[in-house]
Amino acid sequence: MDMRRKAAAVFAGALLISAMAAPGVAMAGPSEVRKSDEGGAALAPCIKLAAKQRASQWVCTAEGLTAITRSPAGQVITAFTAVAPAAGRAEGSGVGVLADDYDTWCETGSICRRKINNYAAETKGNAAYGNTSGVIGSYDVVLRTNLNGRQAQWRATLIWDSGPTLDFNDTYVNCYEERNNLPDANCGDHYVGGPVIGPSGWRWDSGTVYGNRLVNSNEYYADVNTLFTPSGYPTYIAAPLRSQQFNCYGTSNCVFP
Repeated sequence: MDMRRKAAAVFAGALLISAMAAPGVAMAGPSEVRKSDEGGAALAPCIKLAAKQRASQWVCTAEGLTAITRSPAGQVITAFTAVAPAAGRAEGSGVGVLADDYDTWCETGSICRRKINNYAAETKGNAAYGNTSGVIGSYDVVLRTNLNGRQAQWRATLIWDSGPTLDFNDTYVNCYEERNNLPDANCGDHYVGGPVIGPSGWRWDSGTVYGNRLVNSNEYYADVNTLFTPSGYPTYIAAPLRSQQFNCYGTSNCVFP
């Protein structure tokens, strides 16, 4: 995990140089606080740590605190500290879910994963971000993984919950192959898009992103990595959101266990 976080930080720092545009679907929404802050309550231990550290920029997820600083030369530096979320209500497995419930499922400040069937699964993460003055806003990330033979296909969804408008400068799905006692191997970096979400368009859904053919007999997963710029604030680096692991053993089709 430490190797992946270091790689993600270097990757995100490089992405600060440029931003790309991509098509997506936005849904209209109302105000600057769109729904109750149950997820924020669950992230309270992480937010408390950010205040204690007096982090000038920070992002809290269920995995912990990502503190963002800059060197005198302007280089972006990230430091991650694991922090468990506060206990909340349990989420169901969601097996067999047909309706689009992304906005209401897993609003607990946690990371939720559900298997739809042997070839489809979804992951959702809640995030809050801020500075030395406290919380600025919050958003959700959802990753849908569909398996087609020896290929993974992904769709990403970004949901604005509160705070200023967010410009997600660059969003990628990064594929990894699990390797025991070795750093996990990269199996593809796939650009998803660079949407803007906020009060006037609170949800964005990407198109389908097609992964590479997975040749090795092994276990695989994907991380969502993104940068975002809240209106009126500097750019933030989000912690990766990791999907469920799936198996591609022998020459058989890939499946979720």
